[in-house]
Amino acid sequence: SSGINAEYGELSLTSSEMKVMLLQITLLSWFTNVLCAQSDVAPDPAPTSLRDEVAALKEQLREESLNLREEMNSLFGDNLSNLLLLQVIDLIKEVKDMQGLSQVQGQKIEDMESKLAEKIEGMESKLVEGFKELETTQAEINKKRESKLIETIEEMESRLVDNIEVAESKLSNDMRQVGSKVAKVDNKIEVRRSELRLISQQKLTWQNSTYGGKLFSEYAVDGVYTGSGDIWGLNPIQHMGGNQRNFMLIIDLGGFFKIHMVKVWNRADCCQSQSLGVMVYADEELLGSLNEAKLLYDFKANDHVYARKIYLKQGIPNWLNLREVQVFGTGPYGEGEEIDT
Repeated sequence: SSGINAEYGELSLTSSEMKVMLLQITLLSWFTNVLCAQSDVAPDPAPTSLRDEVAALKEQLREESLNLREEMNSLFGDNLSNLLLLQVIDLIKEVKDMQGLSQVQGQKIEDMESKLAEKIEGMESKLVEGFKELETTQAEINKKRESKLIETIEEMESRLVDNIEVAESKLSNDMRQVGSKVAKVDNKIEVRRSELRLISQQKLTWQNSTYGGKLFSEYAVDGVYTGSGDIWGLNPIQHMGGNQRNFMLIIDLGGFFKIHMVKVWNRADCCQSQSLGVMVYADEELLGSLNEAKLLYDFKANDHVYARKIYLKQGIPNWLNLREVQVFGTGPYGEGEEIDT
């Protein structure tokens, strides 16, 4: 191209401008040939106006192509073919240079890929080895931990078994001791229950009325029954507030007892006949009555007489005043308990 510029110095076109013009000529020629080839094909049944526009466009492109060729011929004349040849040669050189550069770059890329593959293989190998070593180390650590854990569990189980055995032995001894104590207590209770004793002293009492507001029903079970005639001081007695029929003195034994005997102590100062007509009951069982004036009455119960309360009821219009009432028996027992004694 530099030689052509020297020969045609009057031209001001650069190499790039000439390349563009050649490309335009080539494109116009190609597009014109395509349109001409298409014009030989059977026309589509399109509207007449559209076919006319396509024909006009074809004609315009032919004219521009011819004009561009004529302009190039006027500029270069006979040397147009030489100019094109030089341009093609330059293009070939550039393509070769590009191919050489591409081969060099491709070789470099292949070398880099090969080195990179080698490094990756080395890293993978080291990584696999590291993982294997880590797995081996972790397996050993886990095995040691598992062994230690098993030993600890076995030791704890052994201690637990020993502690359980000690606790069972101690509990067994404690249970034996408790059982022995319970047996002793039961024996004492049984002896106490089977022992004939005074079961009425200091128990709860009740009466219909109180003479003088001072001779209360509690004095019948206070345990004081001396021969003194001081009924207001040293030897107080129980005394009703009048002489009426159905006056009553009740002694609550506080449990279910077997009754053996009831002793009734009459007042010692005077008036022993004021309590005549009194009937003695163990719950609903009649034990006897006061039918003569004397200081002491003994009422022995029949076998299998059980009661919770002792009742002294006045059966006639008379007084009820006594020094002491004593109930002897055994127990207490349960409601359904069978007693052979």
